[in-house]
Amino acid sequence: MIQVINRALNILELVSKERDRDFSLGEIANSLNLNASTCANIIKTLVNRGYLEQKGIKQGYKLGVQAYYLTGNFSNRKELLKASVIPLQELRDILNESCILTIMKENMRVTLHKELSSQELQVVSNGEEKNIYLTATGRIVLACQNINTQLDFIKKYGLPGSMWPEVINEKDLIDELNKIKRKQLAIHFDGAFIVGVGAPIYKNGDVVAAIGVYLPEVRFNYKMQERIFVEISRTAQLISEKMEEIH
Repeated sequence: MIQVINRALNILELVSKERDRDFSLGEIANSLNLNASTCANIIKTLVNRGYLEQKGIKQGYKLGVQAYYLTGNFSNRKELLKASVIPLQELRDILNESCILTIMKENMRVTLHKELSSQELQVVSNGEEKNIYLTATGRIVLACQNINTQLDFIKKYGLPGSMWPEVINEKDLIDELNKIKRKQLAIHFDGAFIVGVGAPIYKNGDVVAAIGVYLPEVRFNYKMQERIFVEISRTAQLISEKMEEIH
């Protein structure tokens, strides 16, 4: 086995276990029993190739965009990231709230990219995957599917139960999804004083992803609600237009 390749893969596997946080050079080296200089050289190469990213000087490392291209639907994720990252950064800067890009995988919402705010009190997701019913971005993607896809989803994965208290039966769920689809916005209060707002991303008339804004309920006042609704809708439309331009 080629040692440097083995070490590079070990670094990627370590960082991928907790994608939401940054790993320091020392932490990576100590965890893998690597010489700090050797570890730094490998990480530098991984950053240059896009498999790791570093937000700033002396900051930690996390998985880069290129790492995500290796899994799942390569072309679709590549298109989404290409169209979404800059608009998502701009949305984050306008609202100064955490923003994410997500897709639907079976009954799970998967986070492809996130932009964190500079707020002292902010929402930081503790996982890349969550049940569709438990998130605003998951609900909006399901809501914008056609009725047959929705019914197939319900048949396969069941009703939300306690994950969506307002929904008692299949009719309730379809009614709630239709309300979300008409608004092209989903709002979810997670019970931990956190609120999420989701908007759909389209390509060729089909919903392919969603963007979300997450913040503490204490900041979700009427003025902020209206601002979020306007800006997230504008950004979702912009990304959808960019998706149409990518061939």
